Amino acid sequence: MKRLEFNENQKLADVLRAISEELDKEIEIFVQPGSDILKISTNIEVIGSLAESLGKKVVIKGDFEEVPKEPATKEKGENLGFVEGKDVATQEEVPVKKTRLPSFLKLPQLRFPKGRKRIYIAAGTLVASVVIMFSVVWFVPKANVTLMAETQFKEAELSLIASSSSEEVDIDKGIIPLKVLETNQEDVLEAKATGTKTVGTQAEGRVKIVNRETSSKKFFAGTKIKTLTGGSLNFTLDNSATVSAAPLGCTNNCPEAAVNVTATAIGEKSNLPAGTKFQVGSVTDTTKVVAESLTNFTGGSSKKLVVVSSEDQKKAKEELLKKLEEAAIEGLEKDNPGVIVPDGGLEAEVLNEVYSRKVGEEANNFRLSLQVKFTAKVFSEEDLKDLLIDSISSTIPDDFTISRENSSVESEILEGKTDDLKIIGKIKASLTPDLDMNKVKAKIVGKDFSSTDQYLKSLNSISGFEIKISPSLFRLFGVMPFSKNRIEIELVQES
Repeated sequence: MKRLEFNENQKLADVLRAISEELDKEIEIFVQPGSDILKISTNIEVIGSLAESLGKKVVIKGDFEEVPKEPATKEKGENLGFVEGKDVATQEEVPVKKTRLPSFLKLPQLRFPKGRKRIYIAAGTLVASVVIMFSVVWFVPKANVTLMAETQFKEAELSLIASSSSEEVDIDKGIIPLKVLETNQEDVLEAKATGTKTVGTQAEGRVKIVNRETSSKKFFAGTKIKTLTGGSLNFTLDNSATVSAAPLGCTNNCPEAAVNVTATAIGEKSNLPAGTKFQVGSVTDTTKVVAESLTNFTGGSSKKLVVVSSEDQKKAKEELLKKLEEAAIEGLEKDNPGVIVPDGGLEAEVLNEVYSRKVGEEANNFRLSLQVKFTAKVFSEEDLKDLLIDSISSTIPDDFTISRENSSVESEILEGKTDDLKIIGKIKASLTPDLDMNKVKAKIVGKDFSSTDQYLKSLNSISGFEIKISPSLFRLFGVMPFSKNRIEIELVQES
């Protein structure tokens, strides 16, 4: 039970306000001696009525008005809450949920001028009703105001220096401290082979070379012959061949020599039928010298294999290096909270590189093992944020402020030296409305809805608002609560 104390200078309105604003449902009210609050029965009734309307249990203690003792006779079982010879202020709690007062709290019987009793009673009732109505209207209604603001950002870039010789931020010169860190990373990547290679055997056969010229012809081993039709397939002589001179005007049964040939390329296409004609060497006139297959060419075959290509190894290395770089950055930032590795600020040195398959080797998959040493040039994210926020603070509208925790920064190295880095810093600053909530409450307390809407719409930093009045019955009055303590304001930023 929450205890509320009131001195002799406080009034009934103070008691009613305290009851209305107190969150506890059970309240003990103590009024110090000298106060007139509890000496008026109407006040007790008002307190009880308000407690009932708020669903609260209120018990009062204090300096009640002394009244003449009642006769000792009382109905059986009735307990008026006092004992002869004891101060009623020291008695147990007096619940006030009931509007009917105990007899010892009743005022002495009033004597009204003849014929005016009803008028005074009506006037008293009217005053009590007004007091109760005023208390209810003042303390019961509550307003929840939600202000909505679209998320706004301010983006900017700034060229600055990260220096290893600097120990603290120099905002005027645009310098932040730089550190050099090292870390080793290793991992294994399994990749898919995508290269292809065709393997097979060459076709073989035997041809006769016919000479119709009057001079002999000699063709050495390795001399090329090619088909006259069918895509010009090439073959070479396995041995040397000499063809004697032909009689003048020879057309049939001319001199000839037989020799074995082998296709220059693998594959089934070189398996030619007997009787296929060929050009021999550099002799282009086939009416004078021509070769003809004596048998069917056989033995030509081919098939495609999946092998590891140089491109496969290159891609695997790039992928694994990227994975190791990410792990290096994550590890550095974890071991050094608050640091940031700028783009281009990480150098890699490969210490060991091993492939499970060579280039051209048949395989569907292969493995790459890498061990890499990383050297990172880093600086504090907060230092960078300090510089960037300071650089844009003068450009922020008066009714906004920068939300530091929701702002993000990035950096990129422009030029690198041994001790210093010239970098470009980028910021995406989150802007939030800069509102004095107490001022907003003061502007809308007790105002009608139209004036409240007009004021809230005049706030450039918000995009909309919503007002909820509870209990909803009080919305019919068309005014905001008359107490600032009964108004709650929440700011919601929309993404």
